[in-house]
Amino acid sequence: MQATPSYNSRFILKVIIVVMFVVFTVTTFLGWEMFINVLSLILSICMAVLIYISFPTTGKYKRTAICFFLAVVVWALGDVFWAIDGFLPRESLILMDISDNLYLVSDYVVLLGAIVYARDIFKKSDYQKIAVNAFIVAILTSLLGYSFAIRFQRFDGVSIELIELLLYFFVSVFSLMLAFMVVSHTGLKGHSKAFYMILITLVAYSFIDIRFTYMMIVDKDPESIYIDILYILFIMLYSFAWTTTDIKETKIVPMDKQRKHEGFIPWINSSIILILAIVLFVVKFFDTYMLLGVIIADLGYLIMCKTVQANALAEELIARQKDENARLEMMVADKIKELQQVNEHLEYISNTDVLTSLYNRRYGLGYLEKLVKDGENYPIALYSLDLNYFKPINDNYGHDMGDVVLKEVGRRLNHLGQDRCIAVRVGGDEFLVIFKNATNDVAVRGVGDIICKAMDEPIEATLNTESGETKTHTFQISASIGIAQIPGDTDNITDLYKMADEALYTVKHTSEKSSYLLFSEIESFKTKQN
Repeated sequence: MQATPSYNSRFILKVIIVVMFVVFTVTTFLGWEMFINVLSLILSICMAVLIYISFPTTGKYKRTAICFFLAVVVWALGDVFWAIDGFLPRESLILMDISDNLYLVSDYVVLLGAIVYARDIFKKSDYQKIAVNAFIVAILTSLLGYSFAIRFQRFDGVSIELIELLLYFFVSVFSLMLAFMVVSHTGLKGHSKAFYMILITLVAYSFIDIRFTYMMIVDKDPESIYIDILYILFIMLYSFAWTTTDIKETKIVPMDKQRKHEGFIPWINSSIILILAIVLFVVKFFDTYMLLGVIIADLGYLIMCKTVQANALAEELIARQKDENARLEMMVADKIKELQQVNEHLEYISNTDVLTSLYNRRYGLGYLEKLVKDGENYPIALYSLDLNYFKPINDNYGHDMGDVVLKEVGRRLNHLGQDRCIAVRVGGDEFLVIFKNATNDVAVRGVGDIICKAMDEPIEATLNTESGETKTHTFQISASIGIAQIPGDTDNITDLYKMADEALYTVKHTSEKSSYLLFSEIESFKTKQN
C-alpha cells in the first residue's frame, strides 16, 4: 500500500518548484538558452513527482491525477530531447520534431485528463450533455480553422502538417469548451480550490494552444519567451492543484436553470450553427463541401443530443424507481418493525400476569415442561406458595388494597437475586417459583429461606382512592411454601405439582405455616408435629 505523503514533504517540494520557476523566468528573460532547457526539464520532473506523491490524497479523482501526471511526464520527455538538441553543435531536425510531437502528445493527454475529470465530477447524463456540446463546437470551429487556412493560402490543400494543426486546434477548442460547459452547468461559486486551479489551467492552456495554432496558420513564429514562461506556469498550477487538502471534497451540483429548457437548447444551437454556415457560404468563405460538412455535423449533433436526452430520461426514471423502491422498502421495514413490536407486546401480555407483572400460569407451565423435556437443567425444584393473612386484608380493606399488596409480593418475588429462578402467579394469592439446576438440598433450602424472608418483611401499602384520598397501611403477611423436586421426588410434572401442593398444605395447617417444607420430609415433619 502506498503511504500518504506528509504535508511537509509536499510543501518543501512546492517551495523548490516555485524557486526554480523564478530562476527559470529570470534566465528566460536573460536568454540563457542552456539554463532554460535544463531548468525546464528539472521543473517538469519535480512537478511530475509532486503529482505522483499526491495520488493517495486524490480520492475518486486519481484517474484524472494520473492523466495529468502522464501529461507532465511526456512534456518532460519533450524537454529531454529539446535539451539534448541544445547541447549539439548543430540543430537536429529529428530531435526537434520528436520534441514538438511530444509537446503535442502532452496536450492530448491533458485533454484526456479534462475529459476524465468532467466524467468524475458529473453524473453520466450531465457529462454526456457537456461532452456533446463541447464536441460539436470543437468540430465546427476546426472546420472554420480549415477554411481560414485555405483562404489564407498558407496551405494549398489537405496536408499532414495541416491535419496536425487542425487536430491540435480541435483538442485546444474542445478543452476550452469543456471548461466553459462545466462552468455554465455549475456556476463559479462554492467549489473547491482544486476545481478552480484545474479550471484556470485548462482555460489558459487552451488559449495558449489556440494562439499557437493561429500563428502557425498565418506563417508566423509561435515561439515567445512569454509563452514558454506561461506554459511552465500553468503546468505548475495544475500540479499544485492535486496537493490541495479539499481535492477529495470536490462535489458538483448542476444548476436547475440548465434543466428547465434543455429540450430546446439543442434546436437553438443547431439553428444558430446552420444559419452561420449558410451566411459563410453566401459570403463565399465556405465552399459547397464545407457547407455540406457543417450540415452533416449539425445533424449528428442533434442525433447525439436526442440520444443523450433519452439516456438522461432513462437514468432519471431508474433513479426515481430506486428512490421509490427504497421508500417502499423503508415503509415495509417500518411495518415489519411495528408488527414485531405488536407481536412482542402481545406475547408479553399472553405470558404475563397483568397485576403483578410476574409470569402467568400458562407461561409457567410451558416453561417447566420445556425444562423437563430438555433435561439439561436438572435437578429442578418447584416451590408452591400460598400467602398467609392475606384474606383479612381483602375483607377489611377492600380488593384494591389487596391488589396493592399483591403487586408488592410480585415485586419481591421478581427480585430474589437468583438468576436460576423465575416467579409465576398462579391466581389469587398463590404463586410458584421454579428453580433450575438445583444441585443440592442446601441450594434448595437457601432459595426457600430467601423467599420466606422476602415475604416476612412488612408491606407498606399506599392506595389512591377515586375521591383523591390517599390511604396507607402496613401489613404483616407471610407465605407457606411446599417444595418438590425432579428427579428427587418424581419424574413427571403432574406429580411434581401435586407433591409441591401436598407439602404446602401440610406446613400451612401447622403452627409453622410461615415456613417451607420439602416433600421428601413430609413424614418426618408430621411425626415431629405429633
